[in-house]
Amino acid sequence: MRLGVITSMVTVALTGSLFGQGRVIELRSARQLNVQTIAGEEVRDFVGNVHFVQPGEDGLIQVWCDRAKQFVNRGLIELTGNVKIIQDSVTLRGSQGTYFNRTRKAFMRAGVTLERDDMTLTAFEGDYDAEAHRAEFRGNVIVVDSMSTTRCDSLIYFEDGDRSVAIGRVSVVNPRDGITVFGDSLLHFGNINYTIVPKNPRMVQIDSTAAGDVDTLVVTGMVMEAFRDTSQRYTVRDSVLVAGKDLSARSGFAVYRPAEGLTILKHDPVVWYGINQITGDSIAVRLDNGKLSTVFVSGKAMAVSKADSLLPERFNQLTGRELTMFFGSEEIERIESIRNAISLYYLFDEMLANGVNRSSGDKIIVDFIGGQVDEITVIGGVEGVYQPEDVIVNRERTLNLDGFQWHEDRPKRRETSIVFDKPE
Repeated sequence: MRLGVITSMVTVALTGSLFGQGRVIELRSARQLNVQTIAGEEVRDFVGNVHFVQPGEDGLIQVWCDRAKQFVNRGLIELTGNVKIIQDSVTLRGSQGTYFNRTRKAFMRAGVTLERDDMTLTAFEGDYDAEAHRAEFRGNVIVVDSMSTTRCDSLIYFEDGDRSVAIGRVSVVNPRDGITVFGDSLLHFGNINYTIVPKNPRMVQIDSTAAGDVDTLVVTGMVMEAFRDTSQRYTVRDSVLVAGKDLSARSGFAVYRPAEGLTILKHDPVVWYGINQITGDSIAVRLDNGKLSTVFVSGKAMAVSKADSLLPERFNQLTGRELTMFFGSEEIERIESIRNAISLYYLFDEMLANGVNRSSGDKIIVDFIGGQVDEITVIGGVEGVYQPEDVIVNRERTLNLDGFQWHEDRPKRRETSIVFDKPE
């Protein structure tokens, strides 16, 4: 039964037990008010330019919409048309929703947008708890800020600490660095610029060169973290695998700084590039414009490459306390080894095997042309031994330098997943 119609601007204070626990809602504007009783419950229907506010200990909530239907006994208000809810720096927008005035909670359906500072979130539906300063969103959740775009199935957002938890098919795209991070879930702490992907993380970086070539680098591990403090950096822990077009690696820990093109690998790292394998206590890989520039190895440094595909037991080897590899646009150009440097290189005469040369010194420089050894220079405390072919045949394993190991489990990229070389 219609009790009354107000067609002018309305300003009314609604208080008392109808709203539970002394909750106050103040109607600031509406063009029309219809009041009726449905199934014994008073229903107030506000139409046109509806605006009401509700104060609380944690701040004022303001609500706008085209139409609001208030169910007094149930303590809820149905909102439709251009819905907007604001508390402090948080703004919720949608086409329809429900506001629960006793608990100061809102449920938005049929599409919702949350805006806060430079962050915008969209989803199919969402709940906002004004008193807990907590929001939960479901269905095609997309979060865009100044640095990245995040997608997931659902997300819980806490204003306190600017924290969020993303769950289900998570992806984070950083267009500035060409990096996308995937995972089952993600935790982000905006107040300290820290993000962690605690399970099944996968980072994919796509580099495009001026010549139009595209190289995709894939990194996986058990846990991945991103830091945005003094510099952007990513860390990956436990069973770290790296696979690119030419570059592959594995280690127990990795740090990647995209602005510097620098990756640091620790805990039994192994790096492969082309036919070369590099090991040491710590390996720093630097890329310039997406191309491998240098590899620096410290502590038990060793570079190994197969001497000839037809002689599988023969490996060229170079060791030292420190080792640096320099690369040109396509291939290796030079290796420098210092401090207890030792080299073992197999010789060939017109493609025929011709023995092996072992040298040691304070510093060894190996120059390459076309990816093949051109010249070896030994500096300081030089010692050398040449063994002819007839002496070394079938004895190659006894000649290997201390610490030699050829790793067969090289990670390789397939699409955006990682597969492995099979042992020969």
